[in-house]
Amino acid sequence: MYQYTHTWFFSSAIYEKICDMVDVSAPHTILEIGCYEGLSSVFFADKLLAHPESTLTCVDPFLTIDTNDHAGLMSNQTEEYFDSNIRSCQHPDRVTVHKITSDAFFPQNKATYDIIYIDGCHEHDFITRDMENSFAVLRPGGMMWMDDYLGGDGIQIKAVMDRFLKAHEGEYEIIYKLYQLAIRKVETAATGGPHSVNPHPSTDISL
Repeated sequence: MYQYTHTWFFSSAIYEKICDMVDVSAPHTILEIGCYEGLSSVFFADKLLAHPESTLTCVDPFLTIDTNDHAGLMSNQTEEYFDSNIRSCQHPDRVTVHKITSDAFFPQNKATYDIIYIDGCHEHDFITRDMENSFAVLRPGGMMWMDDYLGGDGIQIKAVMDRFLKAHEGEYEIIYKLYQLAIRKVETAATGGPHSVNPHPSTDISL
């Protein structure tokens, strides 16, 4: 049914656990930063968009920029697979796709979300901005998942995410922490409106 060349998402914690952590029949407003071929996107669409008020917002520039840190893994076929998979998923009418960088997306975003999945650019500054900007529009009680917490050498990406955790201590609870990192925003934490940390739309990459 779906087209893909890599199956990383099938071994992820969010794939295995999230349906047991939320009410799948309830309305969900989901933001995904970095989509690749769309396996995570169609999983969210198929499993979490049953309620007619549920939505999924996908943000990924694909190969529209030259500084793509995943360019070696991507081709025009990547975007074609993504488009085809979204068309084939359940509830495609509840999915909105922004083929832009996350830095370009956040200043124009006016929504808040109860589930956010970040698998964007792995450069340190971009990780920080994606986490800060996402957390600002995460609703209290909502969950934010980060892929590749122990990715790369297992040290550098983890250190960047740990700095975010330290800066926001008391505003979240950790709900998962192995290769991926997941937090739930505490009910007393504030939720911002449109927000952007040091945006540079010409350079940010979300893959």
